[in-house]
Amino acid sequence: MGLSQASTLRGVAAAAALLAAVLLAACEPSQGAASHRATLVATGPASIKILPSAGQPPYCLVFTVSEKGIVRQLTMSPSNESIPCAAGQPIGDTEYRIPPAEGKVRIHVILSDRKLDATPIAQQVRELGKSPTFSAMDLRAPGRVLLETLELTPQP
Repeated sequence: MGLSQASTLRGVAAAAALLAAVLLAACEPSQGAASHRATLVATGPASIKILPSAGQPPYCLVFTVSEKGIVRQLTMSPSNESIPCAAGQPIGDTEYRIPPAEGKVRIHVILSDRKLDATPIAQQVRELGKSPTFSAMDLRAPGRVLLETLELTPQP
């Protein structure tokens, strides 16, 4: 290999490394993405309110998955669809009691840009809910769907 070819290969390698660094930096999550989509407010040792953050989609479903594997749907409507979720207002305009005997729970707040039928979402939460890597991308749901997973250990 001649000197010219080696110099060209070094230049190509340097350009590839620079491109990789730029692409990696573009994939880093922004600080805004690190903020929570919903927060828990303790109203008692085993009671909570869940408040969606500003800028989130207007509908939601909430499920809990306990250490013992019990899955509960907290948001219930007569049509078994997502309910309206206004920023800063308690979801369902209620407080939820989490049974301490079931142990630590993961609370999955599923936010969407349209009403979702809760039945297929509930089945998916049953299948995926115990996985620590469960994300909104795992859900087979139409439209824009976001997920916030919160944890709580209720006290007796």
